[in-house]
Amino acid sequence: MSSIQARNVNHPEHRENLKAEKYNVIREAILAVLTARDWMSFADMEAAVRARLNERQVPKQLFPKPGSVRWYCKAVQLDLEARGEIERQPKKSPLHLRRSG
Repeated sequence: MSSIQARNVNHPEHRENLKAEKYNVIREAILAVLTARDWMSFADMEAAVRARLNERQVPKQLFPKPGSVRWYCKAVQLDLEARGEIERQPKKSPLHLRRSG
């Protein structure tokens, strides 16, 4: 099974090996639910990603453990930030995100 070397915007020297299939499913979902205009909290983004996975009938076996969708959302979010595809709202807590551009 192939893997992706995911970056971390908070730790540029760190790379995380993620299963490519899972990475791509979560990446597509994140980019589908975030817009370039409106900020979305991480919790809302995660909920929207879960809903999209259900809509797309992604097999439950792909993310079998409780918390694995959340973990992949976080890992992919950090990678997409490092790649400049999404951005976080400055000085905002909790974390809010949107697509870059």
